[in-house]
Amino acid sequence: MSEIRRLLDRSQPGPRSSVREHVARGERIQALIAERWAIHNPRQWKAKHARWVLEVGLADRAPATRYHHYRTLRSLAAAMGRWQQWESHLRGPWQRPTGASGPMGKGRPAQLAHRTRR
Repeated sequence: MSEIRRLLDRSQPGPRSSVREHVARGERIQALIAERWAIHNPRQWKAKHARWVLEVGLADRAPATRYHHYRTLRSLAAAMGRWQQWESHLRGPWQRPTGASGPMGKGRPAQLAHRTRR
C-alpha cells in the first residue's frame, strides 16, 4: 500500500469513490515530485514542492484539473498536520475550478481530514 493511500484512506472524509479519486491524484502528484526532486515519501514534501506541482507540473492542464489537484494537496497536507503552515503558500488561481483569481468570498469551510496517527 502506498503512503498516499495510507494517509488518505484513514483520514479523508466522504464516500469511497471520492477517496479513490483523491488517492489516484495523490499518486500522480507524488510521481511528479519524485521525477523532479527524487523525493518519494510525501512526509518529506515541503510547501514549495506542492506549489511547484500546481504552478509548473500541471501548467498545461485545465483550471478544473488544477483545482482538483489543489484539493488533494490540501487533504494530504491536513492528513500530515501541515495545512496550517502550507495554506498561505498554496494560494493561487487553482483555488477555484474556473481559475479566476482574486480574494476568496465567504463560504462553507472545507471539510478537511483529521491528522492521522503515524
